[in-house]
Amino acid sequence: MRSTVKRRIAVTAVATLATGVLAACGGGSSDSDSGARDKTLVMAWSAVPPQLDPMVYTGNTVVYSTDAFLSGLLEYDYSKAGDDTVIATDELVPALAESFEPNADRTQFTFKLRKGVKSQYGNEMTADDVVWTYQRFVSNPASIQAASLMKPANVDLKNPMEKIDDYTVRYNLTAPSSISLSVVAYPLMGILDSTEAKKHATDADPYAGEWLAQNSAGFGPYQLDSIAPGEEIRMSQNPNYWDEKPYFEDVVIRSVPDGANRAQLLMAGEVDIISEPPIDQLKKIEDNSATKVNVQPDANRHNLNLSMKDPDLKKPEVRKAINMAIDREGIVESVYQGYAKPAWTPVPSSMMADQEPMIEYDPQQAAQLLADAGYADGLSIEISISSERPGPYAENIARLIQSDLKEIGVEVTIKNVPSPADFEEAVSSQSMQAYLYSDRPSQPDPGFSMYLYNGTGSALNKVGFANPQFDELVGRTLRLDLGEERDTVVDEAMDVLRENQPIFSLVEMPDITGEAADLEGRISVPSGGVPYVNLKRG
Repeated sequence: MRSTVKRRIAVTAVATLATGVLAACGGGSSDSDSGARDKTLVMAWSAVPPQLDPMVYTGNTVVYSTDAFLSGLLEYDYSKAGDDTVIATDELVPALAESFEPNADRTQFTFKLRKGVKSQYGNEMTADDVVWTYQRFVSNPASIQAASLMKPANVDLKNPMEKIDDYTVRYNLTAPSSISLSVVAYPLMGILDSTEAKKHATDADPYAGEWLAQNSAGFGPYQLDSIAPGEEIRMSQNPNYWDEKPYFEDVVIRSVPDGANRAQLLMAGEVDIISEPPIDQLKKIEDNSATKVNVQPDANRHNLNLSMKDPDLKKPEVRKAINMAIDREGIVESVYQGYAKPAWTPVPSSMMADQEPMIEYDPQQAAQLLADAGYADGLSIEISISSERPGPYAENIARLIQSDLKEIGVEVTIKNVPSPADFEEAVSSQSMQAYLYSDRPSQPDPGFSMYLYNGTGSALNKVGFANPQFDELVGRTLRLDLGEERDTVVDEAMDVLRENQPIFSLVEMPDITGEAADLEGRISVPSGGVPYVNLKRG
């Protein structure tokens, strides 16, 4: 396996922690615990999902959690992970399927399933499990599987997967697609043990959703032992796992909402990995001899979104002026302390190199554009923020933008929305004039990324951008397989985005975790998930 990209500076010992912080993670460990901890992976996340049914998307932590006990027909090729780019959509290897073959026009793929693969319950996987799982996906047209993954991948939602024989299935598309195989590898597309799940189905719940919310029924490396919704998840090795056994025998995931507390627990040796380490704690983690910061390439971007419903902000000239006036380099240096980089391109640079920039920083030209658009006297806007997304530094970003825009005559009022639920509801209803946000496409593909956040028919188009020319172009990208013809159409679609400026990407944020110094094997995967089988102690 490829080793991770790490930043290490081992200098000082960790400071003594408050008793209350240690209690949040179960107290200090003793020498007698060290042997057990060696084979137990303990993680502290900012949040733990309230349930684990892969059909019920309650945030990315559902993806990260179910990644441990689900396996799909294919998986990402970890050996292809690079220092600057994410694993591509065609960098896949067989998993529960031992092989796959396309037909001539790549609208069907025939998968040969591995024999002898068993779930934690001892039931062997067959074609019936694969077909049942995919039927479950499409039973709810609004599910993340059906609406956000399979639909843009041109999967035939009426007949996505059909049985040929007990160990052969056929995957059906309505048109070729560059991401049709990549979505198969997404963690939430993992195959379920239908034999076990059906035991818990009812007339009112034919696909056993209530049971699957609290139980695992996959063919992955781990099985769920317990879940305290929103608080803690415990897992242990699946004794019947089909592939090489993972190093860690047990996995514990704990919710520690406060970032500083997560960092302290890591430096105290109480946990092995923390998610979303606070930027102002990264140097301390690097300087601690027992910990390190792991920085991986990612497609995560932090944005300023402006409503297309607003009579002033919907004008391309106004949008371009505002975008041009924002000093991204200043934001990166001041807020992100050099761990991120400015975002200048229509899609993440980690998935597509050599793009023309969306905009260039030029406040003088921005002021002239605004005046030419009829706003010589300026205008006023309200930017809403949430500490949950893009993060606790949202207010600092907003203050810098406020200062930048004042230079061109745009007065900014900042509104803090304390409740993450209220903030997300306002995003979905498109009721805010402007707001800071983040996006991270689940498929590292420019066509998918453009459709997901800018397509008229996409549920994740939160700014209300609607452009028939763009929709036609991005629709064509989703019907074309990889190649020069598709590249040309992608470039044309990106030209439309440059002209209309629907989303202001400010910063490209890498995948950053704080880790124990002896932990090895964590790499960034397109889903943002955790490659559990890759992790071990050095």
